[in-house]
Amino acid sequence: MPKSTDKPRAAPAATTKVTEQHIALGTHFFNQRYLYAVATQGEVTQHIRTQTAVEESERLPEILAAWQTLQPSVQQLVQAEAGLADTQAPEAIGNEHASVLQAIRENELFQKSFSMLPHTFGIVDIDKLVAAQRSVNLDYVDRLRKQYEGKTSVAALIDICLSPTRDMPPVQQFETPNNTHVFTSPNSDVRFLGSFLKKLTPEDASFAVAGGLPVAATIAFVGYGASSVNVLHCDNRIILNNGFHRVYALRSMNITKIPVVIQRVSNFQLEFPPAVSGLPREYLMGHPRPVLMKDFLRDNFSISLKAKDRVKVIMVQAGAQQFDAPA
Repeated sequence: MPKSTDKPRAAPAATTKVTEQHIALGTHFFNQRYLYAVATQGEVTQHIRTQTAVEESERLPEILAAWQTLQPSVQQLVQAEAGLADTQAPEAIGNEHASVLQAIRENELFQKSFSMLPHTFGIVDIDKLVAAQRSVNLDYVDRLRKQYEGKTSVAALIDICLSPTRDMPPVQQFETPNNTHVFTSPNSDVRFLGSFLKKLTPEDASFAVAGGLPVAATIAFVGYGASSVNVLHCDNRIILNNGFHRVYALRSMNITKIPVVIQRVSNFQLEFPPAVSGLPREYLMGHPRPVLMKDFLRDNFSISLKAKDRVKVIMVQAGAQQFDAPA
């Protein structure tokens, strides 16, 4: 009888059921007012796609269609109000506030913050300020409005707008290997404020955790930008440079004029920054009717969005190169 060439059949393998687990991409959101009518189509697309919730991205075609419908109105506004940004005339702050203003001028950090340009104090019309930002964090504005409730006098506005210090959210810090320090804050105004040579003092020895014989030290600062609301005044045009959310919050409370620090730009090519909040200086100074703060009050020019919440991260790393060289 011929020998069978069939191999023994293996026992059937046990069936393993694989269950897919979908983990949601979670994030936090805040309510945002986005001045999309005056942005370019590319700006709108990029902002909606990268900065907002998924459901906002899904209605991008609808948003772009509405944007397209608004463009004739935008062009009519540009023609009707050409030159409006050049009619801003700052007013002097009353002499009864001279002592408070002098105390602000004498503040050491204030002096260093505004050491690059000649500056003075003045009262400006919010509606005619050139606005470089496109979006407003409405949740943050609501918190500011609650803080400012009932504070409408000039003295109160000086404190809100000009004080060299103000309450800011705490900054979190931790140290990672390779001499790297990481700082985070929910406020996007946190920034690296520079590093400088520090003259050693006996107390500094306690910070030399690696030992040795220290002979020199550098110190690096992380913190927030200048507190005072300030503007750049070039020719007859005034551009809001800092304090956007405070200014918007006050305007939403029907306050139309505020005290600010006015930085005077005499030489546009040398003294004006290349961009403010992402908008180039050529647009801010050259456009016959740039975006103004009052545009945020036009409901049809803005859209309500759910924007992705975020924290600002600053990484500061100390590095050194050591080698021998001929004496």
